[in-house]
Amino acid sequence: MQNTLGIVALVVALLARPLCAHAGEIDTPVDESVAQVIKAVGGEEKLLDVFRFHERVLITSKPTPLAAGETKGNRTSVVKVGGGWWVGTNKRNKDKVRVLCWAWSLRILLDDKSKIEAIPDIVVNKKPAFGLRVTGSVKEPIDLFFDKESKRLSAIDYSDTRHVFSNWKNTKDGHLYAAHVAGFRFADRKLRTVQEKQWYQTDVLELIPLTELPSGLK
Repeated sequence: MQNTLGIVALVVALLARPLCAHAGEIDTPVDESVAQVIKAVGGEEKLLDVFRFHERVLITSKPTPLAAGETKGNRTSVVKVGGGWWVGTNKRNKDKVRVLCWAWSLRILLDDKSKIEAIPDIVVNKKPAFGLRVTGSVKEPIDLFFDKESKRLSAIDYSDTRHVFSNWKNTKDGHLYAAHVAGFRFADRKLRTVQEKQWYQTDVLELIPLTELPSGLK
């Protein structure tokens, strides 16, 4: 009888333990991990929501330094995170890019419909990163990885691609964001191995937070 009660108590204790940010060990609860990554960028009030940004987008397998002046790959967009994305006045209709931007802003972690779980660590740019998987608010799971030391966003895995972030900058109002993104396709989607050569790169040249969408885009 005592043995039975002991087993029951052990099972109850294990079930009561929180989800962890690192697979295979009990470490940081998911809610605490979310709080840490939000704090690392200045808190919820500093998360980007509506903004205009000027960027250079290149479809290239070779990392390319920024060139002086305007180039063919430059464009200006307005984004409402989790909603619309306009290049000039033309609305982009690809759900994938809107979901990626939503995740990049980290606001996806705070959505009421988002269900978040811990996933195994990976290495991004030779640095360890812990992962959070978001489901519920998106049609397809999306994985966000964060540098273990800085708690900043390192990479996003979504569908058949990985997007790696670097070159962190601040707006004049203190909104912290990753200004460089390099995209890679998975060589093996199941094993999460990426191709050696990049698929595209984006460099944000200027980012201006807005209080609301411009009237012509509503």
